Amino acid sequence: MILANILFCDQDDLGQILEVNRASPYPWSERIITRDLLVGDTRLSYIGAFASAGKEKLLGYAVLGDEKGNGLLMNLAVLPAHRRRGFGTQLTVAAAECARDMGFSALALRVRLSNFAALALYGSLGFKIGATLENFYSNGDAAQYMSAKLPLVIAEEMWE
Repeated sequence: MILANILFCDQDDLGQILEVNRASPYPWSERIITRDLLVGDTRLSYIGAFASAGKEKLLGYAVLGDEKGNGLLMNLAVLPAHRRRGFGTQLTVAAAECARDMGFSALALRVRLSNFAALALYGSLGFKIGATLENFYSNGDAAQYMSAKLPLVIAEEMWE
């Protein structure tokens, strides 16, 4: 696994976040991302995986929020050329650590039932399957609710 430099993102990273977002199969509204970063919504944390010690190249990002007293992984996106190389794992673990530092005892998420790679990733990190949410997304796709107690317990072979 190649280790990324995990850092909080700010408005200076907006252009790179939008670039990663555009490469996602299900991109978020650019207006919402721009608002989040320019207004500085303190309820959300954008966490980036950068290729180097600086912030020159963003490989992916995660968005951490709060829902009903639990941390909520709201989004996770990695550039296509860098997928399946451990960056999604690193971002998920970083979001979990941030959630724990914020006082949350659990991290929840919703993922499309058709996103088999993400379902496998979250399952490998100890997320448990909860309710299926029919017609959750605007295009009618169903979502799988998943959650994990914090801190995450990660098998050592995940980092090899």
